[in-house]
Amino acid sequence: MAQSVVHVKPGTDSALRLVTHDIPSMDQTPDRVLVKFLAVPVNRVDLLVMDGQYPVKPQFSVEGQPIPGFDGCGVVIESTSSGFATGDLVIILDFGLGTWRTHAILPANALLKVLRDTPPVVASLIRSGTLIAWLLCEEVASLSEGDWVLMSAGTSCVAQFFVQFARQRGLQTAMVVRDRDNIAETTTQLTRLGASVVISESQLAREKAAAIPGKPVLALDSVFGAVGQAMLDSLALGGKYVMVGMLSGSSGALTVTTDLFYKKLTLMAFRGSDVLKRIGAAKTQAIVDMLARQLIDGGLKCPHIKTLQWAQVENNDVATLEQALNESVRDAGSLEVGYQKTIWVVSS
Repeated sequence: MAQSVVHVKPGTDSALRLVTHDIPSMDQTPDRVLVKFLAVPVNRVDLLVMDGQYPVKPQFSVEGQPIPGFDGCGVVIESTSSGFATGDLVIILDFGLGTWRTHAILPANALLKVLRDTPPVVASLIRSGTLIAWLLCEEVASLSEGDWVLMSAGTSCVAQFFVQFARQRGLQTAMVVRDRDNIAETTTQLTRLGASVVISESQLAREKAAAIPGKPVLALDSVFGAVGQAMLDSLALGGKYVMVGMLSGSSGALTVTTDLFYKKLTLMAFRGSDVLKRIGAAKTQAIVDMLARQLIDGGLKCPHIKTLQWAQVENNDVATLEQALNESVRDAGSLEVGYQKTIWVVSS
């Protein structure tokens, strides 16, 4: 039997229900892959999807209810595609495929292979974590050794991977984090990964560019609103502001002043899916292979995460599992400083 998590209550007071059903049956439709999921993250963007605040909607449903989940790592059980064989480890390429389930039949072109010796929990972070960080480092601006990059949501998975890529390239990074009591501990953690300096949001709001030892030519903003404004105001002549996300909510705004003209600034939105389409499938696969190898060999360090063992909930009780799943989603939406991403370990 298979299980799928469905979203039954739209809006901010979201609720998940676990549905047990038959494992989907493959037919001879070409280029289809039956995947058994092994590890699926709970991303904050998943909450935006469930709240109707994200442009990509769930494509699959069970009993008329949508299946959430953008990210995941699984193993191929059966395939009608020449590109995938039984036993291949795969991750999701396209969003909206509903990864919060044990089994799924998916289009072959919506998947990417991962090196088979990649730990599934680690692999599940690649698409929306490691890969996005690499694209931000390599594909949004022409950067030279010594350039300064300003980045918000400085403790996020993407940010923790980004500082490692930046260090490899000789870039300087100023990581903006939410105000917290243990700022020294956070600073130590991020500088060990490669950050040049760690700045609190309130310090950046007060001091703007004076808080940064160098002149930032690129601002990568995943928060938006007031934080994004402070980042935009801190850019050097010819700098580029890139909106990566909106963790502060979709109601925020930026005020564009005459700095846009006098400082010759550029503003753009980053959509990872668009960049991947531009660079093409072959290059994307090569990048994923390279990233997986670095993760396996220890050249890249994974952020600290929490795991929920889907199959080991007490007595395999559906109600208990539903409660645990709902709690982990609520945690993802909390404003708690120091939040760690949860990954559901669906199967070993």
